[in-house]
Amino acid sequence: MNILSIESASTVCGVALFINNRLINMDEIDKSRIHGKRLPVSIHKLLSTHALEVNHLDAIAVSSGPGSYTGLRIGMSLAKGLATVAKIPIIPVPTLHAMNVGISQKRKSYWVLLHSHKDKVFAQRFFSGKAVSEIEFEIFRSNRYDILYGFNLQTVCSELNYYNTPPSARYVGEIAIKNFDEWSNVNIDAITLNYITNFNIVNNQSL
Repeated sequence: MNILSIESASTVCGVALFINNRLINMDEIDKSRIHGKRLPVSIHKLLSTHALEVNHLDAIAVSSGPGSYTGLRIGMSLAKGLATVAKIPIIPVPTLHAMNVGISQKRKSYWVLLHSHKDKVFAQRFFSGKAVSEIEFEIFRSNRYDILYGFNLQTVCSELNYYNTPPSARYVGEIAIKNFDEWSNVNIDAITLNYITNFNIVNNQSL
């Protein structure tokens, strides 16, 4: 299976190319506000380097949120454009699930967090590599999380208190391949992003 994967849910801006289910190339950088300009160039670069056209792909995988509103929209818009031209499905990949792929040691119980803004985070609990809670948009409370993996948490948490786990287009592609049958969607117009709205913020200070 040939898949192009896009990561744009955070400051990480990345594209990865998988041929026959194997990662063969990736272009990725951690820098804010560059997704709109860099992603199209990166996609063209990867495809042309390997003498591929979009119609040589079997699907486009893309981070579907939660994360940066602007970044997610840019990534999904590109994915939908490419998929429409090539008439191939999109595989929307939950951001925190993709981050979980990058955790080499899957402990019994742990949390995966992505910073949103100020003291707000997107949080999800995992157990032995499997998600066991819904994604929550909440105020960061250090005493809530036992073992913590996350990204861009330096404004709310000492780097000594969590394992840095950046999102990556590689992880988006890897989990998309594993879940292709369940997650792929040819009805491109029906695919939506999971922003996790700013309403009903959870304050877990008492938990």
